[in-house]
Amino acid sequence: MRPIDKGETPKKSGQDIVVKDYGDWRAHLIERVGYYCVYCNVPLSHSLNVEHVVAKAPREGQPAGDYLAWENMLLACGPCNGAKGNQPTDKDTLYLPEFNNTLMAFEIVENPDNPKAAKVIPKEGLSKSQRQRALNTIDLLGLDVIDNRAKVVDIRWRKRKAAMLAADAAYLLYGQIKLSNPDLIPKASEYIARNAAEIGFFGIWFSVFKDEPTVIERLLDPDIIPGTAKECFNAEDYTYQFRNPESDEDKI
Repeated sequence: MRPIDKGETPKKSGQDIVVKDYGDWRAHLIERVGYYCVYCNVPLSHSLNVEHVVAKAPREGQPAGDYLAWENMLLACGPCNGAKGNQPTDKDTLYLPEFNNTLMAFEIVENPDNPKAAKVIPKEGLSKSQRQRALNTIDLLGLDVIDNRAKVVDIRWRKRKAAMLAADAAYLLYGQIKLSNPDLIPKASEYIARNAAEIGFFGIWFSVFKDEPTVIERLLDPDIIPGTAKECFNAEDYTYQFRNPESDEDKI
């Protein structure tokens, strides 16, 4: 799950845009954060759900999120949006892409019981309380679900594994280019970033290329992949950095 920055409310003629239907934010969200589910990062060619971060029709006793406000809107795929439903979205018990450096909270791993599958787990090295927040988020969005039903509707697990294979192959080719033809490194880096833009699941690409700053720089290029929160990366070496105060051990 990549951290995102969708920016302030879009403006027209210097004034905040006001919409009559929350779906009217779809084109603006695509422009700001790309055509991806903000939670699992699967690329979406259609059915981009404009989802309310805080549910517009929450469970009894929970506050309702603003029905039309830009601040309460994101893009989600059907499985993530369906799993989240109208459950409470508490920023103090979850790690969310608009508020946290989610690259520090989660990792994607192969599923030993299914060679075609990959799932999201808490990142190694988290404290007990951080791990619990990561688990809460995974459970909220069903990011560890392997849908083996005959009438399968959730294929996020298959696409994650395909992204892992693509990123690993790209890394091997990039290593060969560095050794044999270093003049091609800038173009190879752009090619990798554009592949990542089409394949999605950005946590995989940032992890695989974490020691390749030239590639990370291109992955952060808003003209290739819009909306990644650059504040989550050290400006000098692109290592991850806290998005919230480091003094609070639960914050990432």
